[in-house]
Amino acid sequence: MWLYSKKTVKQLLVILIVVLSTNSSFTQTFSPNSSFVSHWQAQVDAGTSLFFGDIKQYQWWPVYNYENEWRMGFGLQLNKQVSPIFGIRGQFLYGQLAGTRRAWNKHFTNDYFEFNLNTTININNIFAQYNRERFLNAYIIFGLGLMNYNTSVYELGSNKLLQTVGGGNGKGFGGRTLETVMLGGLGLDFRLSDNWSLNLETANRAMNSDMLDGYIGGFKYDVYNLTTVGVSYKFGYSRKKRANTQKQEKSPKSRNKIDEVETAEYDYAKEPVQPPLLRPEVLLIAPAVKKPIEEEVMIIEEPFVEEVVILEEEPIQRDFEYRVQIRAKYGNAISTNHLSNTYNIALGQIRQDMHNGYYIYTVGSFETYEQARARRNELRSYNGITDAFVVAFRNGSRMDKLP
Repeated sequence: MWLYSKKTVKQLLVILIVVLSTNSSFTQTFSPNSSFVSHWQAQVDAGTSLFFGDIKQYQWWPVYNYENEWRMGFGLQLNKQVSPIFGIRGQFLYGQLAGTRRAWNKHFTNDYFEFNLNTTININNIFAQYNRERFLNAYIIFGLGLMNYNTSVYELGSNKLLQTVGGGNGKGFGGRTLETVMLGGLGLDFRLSDNWSLNLETANRAMNSDMLDGYIGGFKYDVYNLTTVGVSYKFGYSRKKRANTQKQEKSPKSRNKIDEVETAEYDYAKEPVQPPLLRPEVLLIAPAVKKPIEEEVMIIEEPFVEEVVILEEEPIQRDFEYRVQIRAKYGNAISTNHLSNTYNIALGQIRQDMHNGYYIYTVGSFETYEQARARRNELRSYNGITDAFVVAFRNGSRMDKLP
């Protein structure tokens, strides 16, 4: 069923008013933790946009060759968190969709703009007490939106245009096809700080018709999914200040100078008490006796350093031999010292040769393939050269393949 834009906007406004009134009544009866602060939140998202409908090779998994079905979507969101459980969001999306049906020799491409109003329900705060320091919060998403899209259907292989949907003939802006969508999904909010969060969301969108891929048949409603990773920033999310029940003390600068004068009581009936005479104390300083300074002799022992002599193995020359190749580079040579230090191989074991314009580097010389294979396994396991492989040499030149 095709819906006109004015009628759809009216429906969305009615649904929004109902949801807002429900949230307002809920926040009046719900007594959240005193640390909750109603706040605004802005979010940026990006992720995969996948189609599920008639022109699709597999039911669930998208193909990536012979007309790739993987597409991207990007979004902006503005959220008002009205309570620890409920949030209201407005979301704007731009994305693309694609589908391939090899049995029908068809594929299509699509680009769309979507605006929706949705609400989030925090699962953690339903079953547990609100905690603003919680690292992970899970939430449910559902809402309604408007989608404006263009679709082009092509012949598979030749890319001959077979059909268009929208393309200047629709009722949306720019002649696009206008459809309502109903969305529902799940989200995860990873708290990074008081203001910043990382969000992972996935939501399916069911359309009001079966025309997005240009084919009417099968299930009567086309569906597409948007799975995104986003970053959000919370505005006005500072902690509530606790009321100060104690009076502030006056600072020393604000006190009256008269208050700073201290008074002392004096009894005039009593005779004044004369303070006792103090004899001067004589400080006798004895002459310091200098002690002879003993010279300290420090004996510095040099640490014993054991000399390690690395014996480099000389490669054995044979008319026919097997070796293990560890590296190759086209046009430019690699320092054998660098390879020796990187892979912990004695310098004398590494040999450099040319083969088809490549500088190749090999280790060892073996009469049988089994010996070379054992050395190859050692290099993979103990030296970390996971791509080492066995090669054959005849008269000092590498053969293109093993005999």
